[in-house]
Amino acid sequence: MPKPNKTKVRRRSRGQVFVKTLLILLATFVMAVAAFVVLFTAVIELTPFDAAKLEQITNARPTVVYARDGSPFLTITGPNGTYLPYEKIPKVLQDAIVATEDHNFWDSSSIDLRGLFRAAFVDLWTGRLAQGGSTIQEQLAKIVYLNDQKTFSRKLKQIILGVQINRYFTKQEILAMYLNHVFLGENCIGVEQAAMRYFGIDLAKNPNALTLTQAALLAGLPQAPSAYDPILHPAAALKRRNEVLENMAKYGYITEAQAKAAEKQGLGLSPHVLANAWDQQPLFTQFLLDYAERNGISSESILQGGLKVYTTVDPAVQNAINRVFWDDAYPNDFPPPIHGHQVQGAAVFIDPKTGGILGAAGSTRDGWTPGGYDRVYAYSSPGSSIKPILEYAPAIESGKFTPNSILNNKSHDFGGGYIPRNEPGEPPTATLHDALVHSYNVASVWLLQQIGIQTGVDFAERMGLQFTAGDRQHLGIAIGGMEKGVYPLQMAQAYSAFANGGVMEPAHLITKIVNDQGQVIYQFQGTPKRVMSVHTAAVMTSIMEDVVREGTGVMAQIPGWPVAGKTGTVQFDSALTGPHPDWVRNVWFDGYTPNLVGSVYLGYDQRDDAYHLNWYPYPGNYVASIWRDIARQVLAGQTPQQYSFMSAATGSGSGSVSRAPVANLAAKWDANIGGVDLTWRSPMNGQVNFQVSRATIALPNTGTAPGAAPGDTSAASGLGTSGEGTVAGGGMGLGDLGASAGNTSSAGGTGTGSGGPAATSGAFDATPQIIGVTSQEMYQDVDVLPGATYLYSVQAIDPSTGDTVGDPATIQFQVPGMPAPSTSAGTGGTNPNAGTAPGAGTNPNAGTAPGAGMNSNAGTTPGAGTNPNAGASPGTATPGMGPAGTGTSPSGAFPGTTAAPSGTGPGTGTQPGSGAQPVGGTQPVGGTQPGSGAQPGGGTQPVGGTQPGGGTQPGTGTQPVGGAQPGGGAQPGGGTQPGTGTAPSASASSNGTSPGSGWGGSAP
Repeated sequence: MPKPNKTKVRRRSRGQVFVKTLLILLATFVMAVAAFVVLFTAVIELTPFDAAKLEQITNARPTVVYARDGSPFLTITGPNGTYLPYEKIPKVLQDAIVATEDHNFWDSSSIDLRGLFRAAFVDLWTGRLAQGGSTIQEQLAKIVYLNDQKTFSRKLKQIILGVQINRYFTKQEILAMYLNHVFLGENCIGVEQAAMRYFGIDLAKNPNALTLTQAALLAGLPQAPSAYDPILHPAAALKRRNEVLENMAKYGYITEAQAKAAEKQGLGLSPHVLANAWDQQPLFTQFLLDYAERNGISSESILQGGLKVYTTVDPAVQNAINRVFWDDAYPNDFPPPIHGHQVQGAAVFIDPKTGGILGAAGSTRDGWTPGGYDRVYAYSSPGSSIKPILEYAPAIESGKFTPNSILNNKSHDFGGGYIPRNEPGEPPTATLHDALVHSYNVASVWLLQQIGIQTGVDFAERMGLQFTAGDRQHLGIAIGGMEKGVYPLQMAQAYSAFANGGVMEPAHLITKIVNDQGQVIYQFQGTPKRVMSVHTAAVMTSIMEDVVREGTGVMAQIPGWPVAGKTGTVQFDSALTGPHPDWVRNVWFDGYTPNLVGSVYLGYDQRDDAYHLNWYPYPGNYVASIWRDIARQVLAGQTPQQYSFMSAATGSGSGSVSRAPVANLAAKWDANIGGVDLTWRSPMNGQVNFQVSRATIALPNTGTAPGAAPGDTSAASGLGTSGEGTVAGGGMGLGDLGASAGNTSSAGGTGTGSGGPAATSGAFDATPQIIGVTSQEMYQDVDVLPGATYLYSVQAIDPSTGDTVGDPATIQFQVPGMPAPSTSAGTGGTNPNAGTAPGAGTNPNAGTAPGAGMNSNAGTTPGAGTNPNAGASPGTATPGMGPAGTGTSPSGAFPGTTAAPSGTGPGTGTQPGSGAQPVGGTQPVGGTQPGSGAQPGGGTQPVGGTQPGGGTQPGTGTQPVGGAQPGGGAQPGGGTQPGTGTAPSASASSNGTSPGSGWGGSAP
């Protein structure tokens, strides 16, 4: 068989395949590049470019920051609002910037392809946009036209804008615009600010003052202004500066020798504080820029100008913070320095209903530097201030615990050798309420153990706190033992949920930003979140009010306002403190009212235990006082409110309810004291005083002052003008009306007062006068005229400052009129009961019915016995057992120290005043009944006869005691001052037969 033909197949070599493939790829690449160039060119031509916007930046445009009410609060501009022209920019600085940022700048291209491809490779390899690769034109485009977000689309826009900038402007113009607006750290925009900040050099006035090393330092900052900050990080700044010097030598701007010589020099800093916002609001400006950076807003864009930044800041709150943290207006709120270092701190306040940040401070003045450390964001252990968030609120929320639940407070091993300790003397068990109020550590750890660490952590995380994996492994977090800790803004936001009925509004400062084209380039969007029930918020608020009322937070009290909160104290590790267990690292107070939440932190930046607070006096007092002094300024003049959710939680209603500091003011006549009783109620949370004022609305038309009838008076009392006197019986009035007050005294106590005006018809001063100050919810005004009408006002007063709290309460009251005096006369007595003011003991101590005790065991008809007119010693009943009545006004027109003549032989009746009923009835016998008794008129020892107030047979008249013809004894009513009357008889003569005819004379 013939063999089949075999065709040879020529195989292509691998080399040929490779070459062909390479040619195809190359051709594809060339076509792709060509297509890209065409497309890119088209995009550049079609992309709108606003050259005018770039031209405008040569004029200083401020950024205006607005307060929550829409009013301008802060203006941020450059120093003197100047723009440094190209010819005033030092050549050495231009060279340093170009050598470092874009050494091809002076070439025609505006795209650094080599740098761009390098950046693209790194970005794709790492999966993130980290590399720069930008020309100076592109960096300028980012500053003026774009935000700081790192996205591929933004990078493409930046390249396109860079090309367009290069087409519209000269290189000199581009470089000048860049150097005037590049961010160089320490909140410096442009080289002019940076030269002033770091070296104190004013380039506008002296552009040639900048040295090679100084220019190199500035040129090294744009890449990483914070990392190379020469004030905060001098070593890193020095290394970066030397790199710039090497670049300058590499690209021929300086020689190698110059570079080496310059590298041997130091930084040569001379820091200066910049003007503008740092002068207006240094603490707020610092916080504003930090907040912006942490919320995706470039602080550079704010500082570069041309923006309208709308915020939630309340000028009243921020200025109150400034006075405490910056102006040193409250020096006692801060402990003294240690080793020359002032303790540092932070404060931030929030509106709980909106989450708006009202004001903040990240340091005291002593530790402040522009762009420096902002402690509002500084992590630290919260101490016991975390207890309400981590264990107590979750326990209440679980439904398994109430404020009355019993917690184990006995120190023991909780596992792994962890044995928390209490302060000496603390009880082995405590209610949940008391454990939080008094901040018992062991009980708190035990409570977290009962609810579970995970339950507590989950609850706290809902409130915005963060925990590490290590935190979740140990019970020490119950009392603040966290690895990373918390910062003040977190704590303020968390506590705002308690103040807002369990709903947490996201804390925020900037609501929106509008550029100079009117475009909104930033808008805050937050969603409120319920983190606990209304019931839990109400219970926790009630307990934390007691923390302030009686627990560790008493220094935070604000009169009239319900304040709730918790202190936190962080001690050094026992291994560090050694013999100093009372050394404290830092302290907190987190507190709130219905409309204000604040977190205050104090502590040293130094970690060395040599920098510490002392346990005594209690360190929490400092932060609580700072919180109080800020909040008190903010709330001054506002009507105190209560938490709307407290009533809603119990089903009694809802809505914000104003709490008047003085409520239910009432006035009534008190016959026992002869004055007006004022009473009221106050829902005050803290200590508060009440200032009582009185205005005279109308006087009785009597023609003369009561008690001013002529009579035989002693020099001690006198008539007419008002004077100073001692009020008998501990009365609370301000002296007598119509006549000068004599220097009388009483067994019941003394009180100084001034006499009032005579009660003349139609002439009086209606101006309100302060008549007293008291801490009680009552006041007694005994300095009144019968028949007069008064307008009383009660105003709450802060006892520490004297400031008024809320509005006063007022009430009008008319004093009862005075009855006509009795003219009935007795028959005995050589010279009985004479004088304008009949009958007053040396210490009269007389009430409305003198001689009647406060609980006098008086009968309905005093002095009227079963056989009132019988027997040698009628009426053997014992006089009133109560103490003698207190004199309303023992001097002046009322019974004073009248030296009434005595009878020939003052009565010596066995038991003056007859009847089975004891002395001092409902209407004590007076007037016509001659005064008598063991101690007539309530005096310690009435002036006069051996046994005043009695006759041989007192009370033997036809009528029983108190009748129309009283007392027919041989010497009735012969005491020197027997019987006193509230309004003594205006007899026509100082000597008469009428014994003691005053209204309500001394009881028999």
